[in-house]
Amino acid sequence: MNPTTLTQTQSQSISAGRLLACLLALALVISACGSGVGDTTTDAAALNSSGEGAFLISGSSTVFPIVQLQAERYENIAPGVAIAVEGPGSGDGAKKFCAGDVPIANASRQFKDEEVEICEANGITFVELNRGIDGISVVTSANNDAIECVSFNDLYALLSDESIGFTNWADANSLTDTWGGQEFPDASLDIFGPGEESGTFDSFNEIVIESVAKGKTGLDVDSRDFAEIIRPDYTSSPDDNVIIEGIASSQFSLGWVGFAFAQEAAEAGKAKMLQVAEQDGGDCVSPTAETIASAEFPIARFLYTYVNIDAAANTPGVADFVDYMLSPEGLSAVSEAGYVALPEVDSAAVLEAWANRLPGRN
Repeated sequence: MNPTTLTQTQSQSISAGRLLACLLALALVISACGSGVGDTTTDAAALNSSGEGAFLISGSSTVFPIVQLQAERYENIAPGVAIAVEGPGSGDGAKKFCAGDVPIANASRQFKDEEVEICEANGITFVELNRGIDGISVVTSANNDAIECVSFNDLYALLSDESIGFTNWADANSLTDTWGGQEFPDASLDIFGPGEESGTFDSFNEIVIESVAKGKTGLDVDSRDFAEIIRPDYTSSPDDNVIIEGIASSQFSLGWVGFAFAQEAAEAGKAKMLQVAEQDGGDCVSPTAETIASAEFPIARFLYTYVNIDAAANTPGVADFVDYMLSPEGLSAVSEAGYVALPEVDSAAVLEAWANRLPGRN
């Protein structure tokens, strides 16, 4: 499966009527990293002779709410197992995972080739589990009435490496004017988003910026060079809640986060989710459970969990917890955390991959 877009079959098979619950509060994030569990899972001292264990799960801040909710519920069922969940970012989680420091890692994009190579070099074999579907949401302040919809080309003009130094929305007109795009207002441009350690950074860059640079949005890429990376001069954070606070602090802010965080912020009056069109003049689509499930919203992507196969066999509690994660009760956490559950065909594939410990990316 493509890690950044949904296939037509998947789009048709996902139920559009799923209801979303509110995201866990920030206090949940704080408590997750303060449970007192050590930061390495392969330390035998963390386990006792009765088979009870303690381990850390690291990785994506986007996937964090799902797994934290599952860990809390599982600890009620199996009080002898202590699970700590942290969300420093997909890249940071992959580093710990491929070094053998954690048995489970979450990611909001597939492991990169170089991460897979490091895992292989360290003798780490893994199962890739698709967890759910997210829509990367473009957000601004709830008080910004000047902007309602942005196209991929608009986002390129505002957020690509070609827009370094732009501190006013109107600065981007120097780019959009060349291809007849949107005219932006004279207003301070304050950008907040995830950093390079984040899978959300990688996915947004691939889906939006690289699509423009490769001519997928209708621009003539043969006539000039286009940047393929996000500009570095913005306020970045690995913490989605910090990004949201930054968005709320400036009337004409701009940023991007996972749907669950954006939805919660919008409901709290802290942010406004902008509509997005893939093409200039195309349909402006709001991120919702329905549009993300159907892939109508153009910045949809899959979420992942990676499990160390050897750790699942040898670290007490790991395999049982993954079994719980994929159980009906465990899977309910996906929608409760604010994301879109997988269609049945993909859920069945995930169960098969785990049951047979199918190694590598699927």
